Amino acid sequence: MGRHFPDVNRVPAGEPNINDAPRKVYIASRFVGGKLGAWTLGLIADIISSGYYLGSMPSPNYHWCVLVGDYYHQLQATKQDGKHWNWYGNNIKDWTDKWELYEVGETRFNDNAIASAGIEAIQDMDEVYKLVDNNCQKFTLKLLDLICADGRKKVYTSYSRHKLQAGFIPGELLDESNPGEKVEVEVAFVEDGVAHIELLDRAFELMDENTPTLAEDETIKEIEKEKDAEKKQ
Repeated sequence: MGRHFPDVNRVPAGEPNINDAPRKVYIASRFVGGKLGAWTLGLIADIISSGYYLGSMPSPNYHWCVLVGDYYHQLQATKQDGKHWNWYGNNIKDWTDKWELYEVGETRFNDNAIASAGIEAIQDMDEVYKLVDNNCQKFTLKLLDLICADGRKKVYTSYSRHKLQAGFIPGELLDESNPGEKVEVEVAFVEDGVAHIELLDRAFELMDENTPTLAEDETIKEIEKEKDAEKKQ
């Protein structure tokens, strides 16, 4: 069974490459507005109404993503049937969106390989958005984990009806012309495990330090006042 909403990939079609020239990897954050802002306010209102509200929860008004080159890669969610459903999307960066950038590492994945990794990361997450533990921050860490692998090696594997899997091989498409043929492919893997964990820990700390809690978010305080006023009527 497929997911509720399709992923949106705006990277032009091309061959994924996990051994491209190194590029800087950033995590990026901004206060959301417009249509996305309306979604976050609706999500917050749902949480407060549900009785599961905790002031220590991270505010969804502050969105996180991964930025490499000209594209940012992010978890997005759409509400349907009373739930918020996760999906992956990417787009060309727009500095008018007022992103705050934090450099965290390097990748040798090209844009097509990162897009494929984004799909891999979202598929590995629960489809239902959860403010505390299934959110944009979790997606950001999963994508960093995939694209910041520092080692490369050649392996032999067979074509199958499913995407070739040997570690993580982004962009490998179906080829059923020779289902038993062994082929050589390059895979990315973590060579320096200590440095990799430190990178992920630093990214987590940056997001934690720069994301207000619901109790600290002024927007939430206004929603709470409105809810209290409604109860008194």
